[in-house]
Amino acid sequence: MNVLHRQRWIVFAFLSFLGLLTACGSTISVDQAFEQTREVELAATVSVVPDLPTVPPDTPLPAVEYSTEIVSLTTADGVNLSGTLFLSEGDTAVILAHMAGENDQQNWIPFANQIAGEGFTALTFDFRCYGQSDCDGNLSGDILSMDIGAALNFLREQGFQRIVCVGASMGGRGCVGVAFDEELAGLIIVSGTGTGNPDKEDLDGFVSADMPKLFIVSNNDHIADRTASMTRLYDSAPEPKIFKTFSGSAHGTELFSSSHDTAFRETLLNFLDGIRSPDES
Repeated sequence: MNVLHRQRWIVFAFLSFLGLLTACGSTISVDQAFEQTREVELAATVSVVPDLPTVPPDTPLPAVEYSTEIVSLTTADGVNLSGTLFLSEGDTAVILAHMAGENDQQNWIPFANQIAGEGFTALTFDFRCYGQSDCDGNLSGDILSMDIGAALNFLREQGFQRIVCVGASMGGRGCVGVAFDEELAGLIIVSGTGTGNPDKEDLDGFVSADMPKLFIVSNNDHIADRTASMTRLYDSAPEPKIFKTFSGSAHGTELFSSSHDTAFRETLLNFLDGIRSPDES
């Protein structure tokens, strides 16, 4: 209905309404009648306005696209390790090293998917004698570093130069050992310890001593008092460094299944965001 037709219809409705009031002997005033007719006009006007699409204010931006691939890593002593590559678009890659016990790379895979969606390439893997990896050699501190070294070499072959090592418990010990021999873009240790090698206890000896470092621990770790060992590592490390303590008894990647899951993820992501290359910002 165009404007002219609508106005004619409103005038007709108004006159008809007055006639009806007169016939019924109503005492309603002309002003009141006009006001009620005006409401009819507004309703008619609103009815012809098309619905407009709306976007919720909290709608997230589309996730970064990435691919997932099962890969094989070969250590310096010839052991084949099973890994999973989450290939994303950024220049920074993240190695995620798992804990001992009944654990393997599966502990890290949900977080690997999360950071790949944020533009970080992630690599999870099974240490030797864990998961789908071959079993050869005792997992001493040097062997842990050798296995992580295989992950590091694999990522470099893919063209990555900025690599962060993230390790929980046993994996953290391996990351600490690697940092004495390899240049890293960043280091995250969760519920970890030192290497056990007296020559690799003072973190001033890291190849990249000025790389960002993050130490995370639960204040009542049910495995052992990791607060003391993590504090020693933190104290011996040069700046830049961050120490984060969570309440409770969760050990390593158990924090993902604790009440601190969200805060733990945010702590890790904020740290990684802070060390993106300028081209990734």
